[in-house]
Amino acid sequence: MTRAPLLLLGLSTSCAAAYLASVAAPRASLNRLPEARPSVSIFGRDATCLAVGAAIPSPPPLRSAQPPAATTSPTAPELYERAVLLQQMRRRDESLRTFERLAELTPGDGRVWMRMMTLHKLERRWGRAEATLRRGIEALPQNALLRQALGDLCRERQRWDEARAHFAQAARLDPQLRSVYDSWGRMEASLGRHTLAAELLQRGLELEPTARTYHALGVLQDSKLGQRDKARETLRRGLRLPDEHRNPQLLHALGKLEAAAGNAPAARAHYLAAIDAAPSFTMAHLALGKLEEGLGRYETAARVYAQGATTLQPDGGMGPVQLWQSWARMEQRRGRPL
Repeated sequence: MTRAPLLLLGLSTSCAAAYLASVAAPRASLNRLPEARPSVSIFGRDATCLAVGAAIPSPPPLRSAQPPAATTSPTAPELYERAVLLQQMRRRDESLRTFERLAELTPGDGRVWMRMMTLHKLERRWGRAEATLRRGIEALPQNALLRQALGDLCRERQRWDEARAHFAQAARLDPQLRSVYDSWGRMEASLGRHTLAAELLQRGLELEPTARTYHALGVLQDSKLGQRDKARETLRRGLRLPDEHRNPQLLHALGKLEAAAGNAPAARAHYLAAIDAAPSFTMAHLALGKLEEGLGRYETAARVYAQGATTLQPDGGMGPVQLWQSWARMEQRRGRPL
C-alpha cells in the first residue's frame, strides 16, 4: 500500500510512514509493538498519533478516597468571635450559651463575664446579671471593671450603699480607672451629694478628660453649686477637646447657662450651633423655642417648635411630645390652637 491511499484516510504523513514500515518489517518484529510517536496532524499540534498496532497507555491508577480531615474544636478566640457575632445578630440565647462555654474554658477573661452580664440585662434578668458578675469577680478578684459593673448594677436597682461600696473597691483596685469616678459621681449627684459628686467627676477628668464628664461636671456646677463662671469654663474645656467642638450636649448646656445669665444672643448662638451639629437633638429645639417665646418672638418660636417636632428621629419617629405640647400651649395662648 502506498502513502496516497493512507493520506486519503486522513492520516498524516508521519503516521502513514509508520504504518508502511511496520508492514515491511519481518514478522518477528510484530511481537514488538512500536511506541507512540508525536506528530503534527489535522487534529492540532499537540495531538499524538499512534502507529497502527501501537500500545495504548494504561490510565493512571485511581486514587483511593481519602477520609475527611478530622475536625478540631474551635479555639477560645474563635468561640469569642462567634459569640459576639451571635449577640450582634440578636440571637441572644445562642450567644449566651457560647459565652457560658467560654467562661468554663477561659474564666480569666473578664470580657466574657461582662458580655454575659449585658445579655442578661437586655432580657431584664437582673438577678442572673448580678450572679454572673459575682462569678466573674470570684474568678478575677482583682478586676476593677467587673467590680465597677457590679456597682453600676446596684445603682440601677437603687441599692445605693452597695453601689457606693463597690465603686470604692473598684477605685482601690485600679486608682487610674476613670470610668468608676464618672459612674460614682453621677450617682452622688442624683442623690443630692453635689460637692462629693463634683470632686469625683473632677478626679475622673484628671485621669482622662472626656466630653461626657466635662458635661456632667459643668451642669452640676451651674445648676446645683451656683458656680456659673466655673461651669462656663468647664463646658468650654469640653468643646476644646479633639473633635468635640460641635458636641451638641456641651453646646446645649452652654446655651442654658447663658440663658439663665440673661445673655439671650449667646444662648441663641449656642442652641443654633447644637441644632446645626445634630438636627435631631430636639432638646436644643425645645430650649431655643422657649427662649424665643419668652422674648415675645412668637413666630420664630413657632418655627423652631415646628422644626423640632417634625424632624425625623433616629428611630424613625417624629419629635418628642414636649415639643408638640409647648408649641400647642403657645398657640393656644395666642388664640391660634393647632
